[in-house]
Amino acid sequence: MLLLSTIPDPRADWPEHLRFPEDSELWSRLLTLAYNRDMQLYRNLKCFRVEGTKIVKLKNGNFGLRPIVRPPDSDNPDEGWRDEADYKRYAKKYLAPYHELLMELLEELKRDAEGKAAALQLQLSEVKEGLQ
Repeated sequence: MLLLSTIPDPRADWPEHLRFPEDSELWSRLLTLAYNRDMQLYRNLKCFRVEGTKIVKLKNGNFGLRPIVRPPDSDNPDEGWRDEADYKRYAKKYLAPYHELLMELLEELKRDAEGKAAALQLQLSEVKEGLQ
């Protein structure tokens, strides 16, 4: 199997108002992890991102997936899911069979994010020390 280091967020090249950039780096990492572990889960997650799904940090510190629901007056599918029920119906069919693996990947994503935050904190400390 070909191991890829980075798969870009599929929305990265979309018009700015449809890009959802706040979690783009997380999506890139999650898709890369999925690609390297299970091709079908990768495809399913990519479709969920394109449809309009975000990665959010939950109260317990873990990451989870949540739908972006388009405005009620919009018929533009690029703006997100029709409604939350539509998202849940597809999640049950296409993500639930991969629940355990998806939880593992989200946990790995959390560890990666925590590691980056710790490294950034260390860099900031070193810069502060250098300025003193």
